[in-house]
Amino acid sequence: MKKKNHTMRIAAGVMTAALLSTCAISSTFAKYTSESTGTDSARVAKWDIQINSTSMKTATTMFDFDLFDTTYDSDSSYTVKSSGTDNVIAPGTMGSFALVINNSSEVTATYEIDYTVTNSASIPVEFSVDNGTSWTHDLTDVTAVTLAMGSSETITVQWKWEFSGDDSTDTGLGEKGTDTLTVSAKVTATQVD
Repeated sequence: MKKKNHTMRIAAGVMTAALLSTCAISSTFAKYTSESTGTDSARVAKWDIQINSTSMKTATTMFDFDLFDTTYDSDSSYTVKSSGTDNVIAPGTMGSFALVINNSSEVTATYEIDYTVTNSASIPVEFSVDNGTSWTHDLTDVTAVTLAMGSSETITVQWKWEFSGDDSTDTGLGEKGTDTLTVSAKVTATQVD
């Protein structure tokens, strides 16, 4: 029986050696293996529309424009000046203001301008947005103008209170001296779809 055990031990040793050599041989043969990883990231594109150098970063941003920087006809000997800090206009005064809209964004945008003219006393002021070709008592809104990234546009509005020949109306407004003309502009910018 001892002989059988010994034979069994030898057989088990040979089998173990065969198994080990098979594993060693199999790892020496070539095989294909691949491994790859990838990654990407992006940041949010900048949105920055400016009006007269004031950024529109919040919904409540206000911008200034100097509508009533007046001149009096073409004769410099005439002046119109408030006795206080109010802006004043009179027959023969004129002026203009510009809205410079700049797209400093990293996306293309459109802008619209809604003008509101409040003139309850019907002060005979007229406006032009086409370099004085046509004049009207109200301002026409600007709708959906495309503004490319890094570009700007200037919208110039001219105004005038011409001598009308109706001195009684003009004089009545002047004698009262309290009626006002208010112009506001609301600019809305939107990313292009």
